[in-house]
Amino acid sequence: MIALVPLKALDDAKSRLGEVLDAEARHDLALRMLTRVVDACLGAGLAVAIVSSDPMAYIAARELGAAVVDDGGEDLTGSVRRGLAAYPDAEAVVVIAGDLPYVTTEDVEALLAAATPLAVAPSVDGRTNAVAARPPSAFTPAYGEGSAARHGGVRVERPGLARDIDTPADLAAFEAACG
Repeated sequence: MIALVPLKALDDAKSRLGEVLDAEARHDLALRMLTRVVDACLGAGLAVAIVSSDPMAYIAARELGAAVVDDGGEDLTGSVRRGLAAYPDAEAVVVIAGDLPYVTTEDVEALLAAATPLAVAPSVDGRTNAVAARPPSAFTPAYGEGSAARHGGVRVERPGLARDIDTPADLAAFEAACG
């Protein structure tokens, strides 16, 4: 079983927070959230592969105990397709956003348990934050607006899988909750 964590360039991470965080702070926040996601997946017994073309992803992966799949600079849908293609014999796959600061091992386990054959964790805006598929061929990536409904499957509603940090208000809530 494998967890795929798509990751755009860390220097471009969280650009919508540019009005409240400088580039270095956004980079640090992205690494902090990535660490949380990878740890949750490892805790659930999954191998982890970061799917990215960012050279920093290779460094982060080595430090976090993850592999890397080069996404060839593709958009999110293409990146996930490349990640899936890299593990054609996987029994199951979890595809999870790298910016979920509240995710827990229990969240990942619940998502995977609901994959009969497909489970989707939507974000609060209806996009897809995480997917579990058993077998991986049950999932056809099609990210973007409204993707959670488009992906189908069993909906898994858990705060740790739904909440990300995309706006200054999200950041303020995270800092208040987690310091």
